[in-house]
Amino acid sequence: MSNLTINEPDALFSVQAVEEELERIFGDPHFTESAILKKFLSFIVQETIHGRSNCLKEYTIAINVLEKPSSFNPQENGIVRIHAGRLRRALAEYYNDMGRDDQIVITIPKGKYVPFFANRSNPAEAAIIERELHDEGLPIEDEDDVVLAILPFICMSKTGPANSFAEGLCLQINSMLMHLDQVSVIAYQAVKNLVLVHPDYKELGALVGFNHIITGGVQFLKDKLRVNVQLVECDSYKQIWSQTFERRLTKSNLFDIEDEICQHIINRVEKLCGQKYVRPKLLVNSHV
Repeated sequence: MSNLTINEPDALFSVQAVEEELERIFGDPHFTESAILKKFLSFIVQETIHGRSNCLKEYTIAINVLEKPSSFNPQENGIVRIHAGRLRRALAEYYNDMGRDDQIVITIPKGKYVPFFANRSNPAEAAIIERELHDEGLPIEDEDDVVLAILPFICMSKTGPANSFAEGLCLQINSMLMHLDQVSVIAYQAVKNLVLVHPDYKELGALVGFNHIITGGVQFLKDKLRVNVQLVECDSYKQIWSQTFERRLTKSNLFDIEDEICQHIINRVEKLCGQKYVRPKLLVNSHV
């Protein structure tokens, strides 16, 4: 079976030929829009074509690609495995679309980080390519799916009511978003406990599996309430939407204000994914 050859300049798998294939791959939107995937693939390919594939371990990729500290522990943090899965899917998308006529096919066998170079025109390797690009065991994610996480709102004031309102608002947003069928919502309490360990939106999103966040801040001044809300796309850090709400808070309108803010958020998320929110029936005065 043919694979990498670096001693023959005109060989199919020469360093130059493989680097040219990399450039073609990097023209795909999956890579132009993700610096991490581009850096990940470039690193493992360059290490391999220069004879250092034995160094491609989870730890070295975390240090060199994801810029993790030397104290990084792969047993406690699966971020490299998560990005490797994303990279395999991106390569499959490329070779099934833009790169369907490329003679060189670069794949990453599951469970490994050393890339495999195959010749599409070689019948013996065609079966390997087919298996790698259409592996039924490889989960395929719909890039259009919206997976949301609500991050704790920052409280500008340290009063109990401010923190209580912010916490209640996050829980209510989480609950109402659950009624959008085409939107997946990560449990608020799970995300809340991870934010301090993984403050970077993109890293946390890759670790947990969400691609958008809703966050913001809450301020109290006597009976005046100000709430700022942002909807952010994790991969690009792009702020898609933001709105500030200023209301006078009384003992009787707290839930009304929560519901109003939540409805504005629902309306914006509806535009993001193209569907309507169906308000669930509220059970009151029920008895068990």
